[in-house]
Amino acid sequence: MPALSSRPEMVVEKSEDGLGETRPLGEQEQLLNKLHARGGLIAMQALHVRGRLDPALVKRALTWLQAQHPMLRAHIRYGKIVWHLPPVAYRQPWFDTEGTTEIPLQVFDSADPDAWRKVFAAEIRTPIPNGNHPRLRVTIVRQSPDADLNHIVICADHATLDARSANMFARQLLEFLADPAVAQQEPPMDTTLPPPIEAGLPNTSGSGKATTYTPAIRLPKQKVPDPKKETRVLARHLDSTITTPLDDAIKANRTTLHGAITAAFLLAMRERYRLDAMTVLTTVDLRRLCEPALPHEIYGCYIDILRTKHSITDDFWSTARDASFKVITALAKNKESASILKFPKWEVYRYEAGPTIRNKRRIDGLAVTTAGESGLQDSYGTYTLEDVTRAISIDMFGPSLTVIANERLGGLDLSVVYTAIAMSEDEVRWLTDNAVARLESAG
Repeated sequence: MPALSSRPEMVVEKSEDGLGETRPLGEQEQLLNKLHARGGLIAMQALHVRGRLDPALVKRALTWLQAQHPMLRAHIRYGKIVWHLPPVAYRQPWFDTEGTTEIPLQVFDSADPDAWRKVFAAEIRTPIPNGNHPRLRVTIVRQSPDADLNHIVICADHATLDARSANMFARQLLEFLADPAVAQQEPPMDTTLPPPIEAGLPNTSGSGKATTYTPAIRLPKQKVPDPKKETRVLARHLDSTITTPLDDAIKANRTTLHGAITAAFLLAMRERYRLDAMTVLTTVDLRRLCEPALPHEIYGCYIDILRTKHSITDDFWSTARDASFKVITALAKNKESASILKFPKWEVYRYEAGPTIRNKRRIDGLAVTTAGESGLQDSYGTYTLEDVTRAISIDMFGPSLTVIANERLGGLDLSVVYTAIAMSEDEVRWLTDNAVARLESAG
């Protein structure tokens, strides 16, 4: 039975017995799922929660969340063989809600206060296996059953969630822990499998002027002491005393928070490496561009990653306006050309294969995700959310730095993600401190 889709090839169908739903993965979902299977772009979030946490209550919350969102009760099955250029054969993947198991929950007790970091590091390099598992798993890390500080580590297949969905998952999980009775009164937010992004976006094939491919600009290759294939994250928080005047300055200079964050890191890179230009990868939420527009509350992956090229000068606000303007222009005029979140064509292999291999599988020097307001509070009943750690795995391939920005309670959380095979902690710390100092002084 068709649902939620304007394109016949993307319809959601009922299973033969009517108990489940199924639909093929869209192109973007297929790409992200294939990367996930190889350890690429595995999505991670750790909630640092103060208050004695009962695993049974968390299990109830996960069961409720699966009832709220069909994507959380979907696994991936594989159908007949299809071909893709350059000649690659693979089995067509389908989302299927029938027979999916519960969201896996593990509890890890350790006297080591840094045990959550070790669990986080292990999870971010461990793909969810094939089978009838949901595309998300959860681990509680605590020092003892009576520990006051707990860490809820969430690992997901990026094909099934984006930053907005990750924040929604965290928010609803904590709201259930605060008051299960109130949460359970809420009706399901999604009633059927949501469509892939391709089903809702306007068809622009063959329209507009052909554009020239933009090759990636990389940071200079670095000698890293003791390199390790390990994604790491450096966190920074800017409180409201910094973000309030920064927001005012952003409005006065006719740009965006994304532009300001991008400019801060680009100017730090210019100072460090004497660069005059850099390509930047920007994650954009496409829900509003769909026809009809998709609601913010829909749970799934509805993003694109656009590559834009920027000249870097010493003028912070000029660079910020350029960063913001070029993303807006790419969305309006040449999104298909600027997008890197698609199966590669020959030009990608021509321009990127050799340099990517020679540069420790690094592509652009910088990627920036500004995910907006997370909606997360600091108090949830008897629990307090002390902090949030976010990351995606970029060991397989990716930019040198990935900056994930979330607004929370008037402040700004920055997660600066890097791989220890290509960047040292000292180098990332210098770049991050320099960029944060620029944001602080910009207001």
